[in-house]
Amino acid sequence: MMAILDYYHSKYGEASRTAKFISPDGLEVYVLKWDESQIKEGVTMYVTLGASNLLGDSNEGCEFFIGLTPEVDSIANALAEIAIHGNGTKGIPSSGDTTTLAYKLWEGTSARTFMFTDGDEVIPSVKNELGKDIRFIQLVPLFDSELKYKKMHGEGALWERLEKMEMPYWDSIREDTFL
Repeated sequence: MMAILDYYHSKYGEASRTAKFISPDGLEVYVLKWDESQIKEGVTMYVTLGASNLLGDSNEGCEFFIGLTPEVDSIANALAEIAIHGNGTKGIPSSGDTTTLAYKLWEGTSARTFMFTDGDEVIPSVKNELGKDIRFIQLVPLFDSELKYKKMHGEGALWERLEKMEMPYWDSIREDTFL
């Protein structure tokens, strides 16, 4: 985990906040936060640390991240659950996979689903201290109607519709406009 933590620090500096969670197997998972002022993308960045010990295989693992504005620290529980369970298979989620939680992703939203998408443009892959390839998967929050649309029309069509509507999926106070 140290190589990944060092990688995060080299990209963003010291995290402004860290939350620790324990998996059912007793492994530690962390959610780190960098404030909007620390990130060139103009969002508050939340990342996982430890998912790569739980998901994937001996050659490849993954960590997750999401950028939101304004900040929503109550997302930490949902991120920890994703870090521990991924898409429910213990494998690395594919772009377009989704996971719906039994609760809201953060206080103040009705969104309960994360869609997994390739995050290489934001955080390129890296090798950990054991030589394992670690991919960084971006999480996109979805409302129930957006998830339904994605299931009916596919991931590409969902992205097209979000872009056409100029819908900033990183806006933590956005409302469900697909209704």
